[in-house]
Amino acid sequence: MQFVKLLSYMQRPDLDDPELRAWRDQTLYRLLLRASRAEAAATLERIHALGFSDVSLVDTNLLANLDMNGTTISGLARRAGVTRQAAGQQVTTLERRGYVERRTSDADGRVALIFQSARGRALLDNALDVVADLEERYAAHLGDAGTAKLKELLRTLLVLTDPTGGLGPD
Repeated sequence: MQFVKLLSYMQRPDLDDPELRAWRDQTLYRLLLRASRAEAAATLERIHALGFSDVSLVDTNLLANLDMNGTTISGLARRAGVTRQAAGQQVTTLERRGYVERRTSDADGRVALIFQSARGRALLDNALDVVADLEERYAAHLGDAGTAKLKELLRTLLVLTDPTGGLGPD
């Protein structure tokens, strides 16, 4: 196993330094990005194998932010980090594929809420199993304590980087 020098936050290599690539590959930004992409790709591959082959990575970003009791398009957009217009277009696509449905809010008839359809609930049920299985695989490598510590550290980091809970409830 190759060991990488710990990052020196005070002494970033110069742009022409051959060590720059190695330094960049060990930044928290790059590590989190790569881990997130790998997790998303593994999840999507397994979702496709379970018969949901028309689901894209873009779809999963939106569907992962859909509450069981319905979510506004504005809420979905904020949580997914996209514009309201992009979220609306994606909801329309998911609606055509049978994963979501629009319903008028009981509290405000002018507001549409997005819910999972029966097919969307089946997808969610399968996706939750896939995510749990992937976490078990990670725990096999990191150990239960290591996995718990990683989650704790990420939650702590989110308090710093997302103090308003931008991904939280509306």
